[in-house]
Amino acid sequence: MRDRFALQRLLTENWCTKGEKLVFLVGGEHKNGWTGATVDGVVRAPHPSEPDDIVSPQWPMVGSVVADLKFLGDEWVHDPAVWGWAHAGEPGAAAARCAEALNRGRHFSWLVCTDRRVAVVVEDDEFTAAVGSAEPAEPSGGWGGLLTKAKSWTGDGKRAKRPENPIGSWWECPVAHVAEFTAAELGRALEPVEFFRIHFADGSMFEFRLINAPDLVRTVQRSL
Repeated sequence: MRDRFALQRLLTENWCTKGEKLVFLVGGEHKNGWTGATVDGVVRAPHPSEPDDIVSPQWPMVGSVVADLKFLGDEWVHDPAVWGWAHAGEPGAAAARCAEALNRGRHFSWLVCTDRRVAVVVEDDEFTAAVGSAEPAEPSGGWGGLLTKAKSWTGDGKRAKRPENPIGSWWECPVAHVAEFTAAELGRALEPVEFFRIHFADGSMFEFRLINAPDLVRTVQRSL
């Protein structure tokens, strides 16, 4: 998994189109959990991705309180294994597809915004190298436990072939399909948790943990 500066360089050199400017990218150590979702009234955490067992992530499993839907409202915020949440009316909505791609790409996925599109990009070379089977781990408690580390092999015992392009788009939409970017404070603790929200034109919304989220909102507003 690369750091933010290395990923930014790769995006600029291998992914951005001519004249396209990066506005923000979030991933790496700042994306350290799963995305849950409420889609057409159905709540799931993590939001399912296919296939869902290729690479074990470098973060805890969702705890039983959230996984078994024993929480109220936004109490899922208090599970450190949940990084973001999608709210959508149907599975094909932008927020739901964004959440699915982020989960499927594990810790190699990044949420990227440019002056032309919003996308989930994945370090395809690192992801491919990590492809393999891992034994599932049991949660250690109500708020999450550790997963085992994946092997660098494919399911048939062969080492995976690294792709030529290190960066791949696993989901994207034009930035014109975003209605607005906002910040919110969630949770039921004395100190609320800051979230950055992407409101899509189809009515869906994706939100993720971000310290100083209002600052990024202002940065986006100045850039778009």
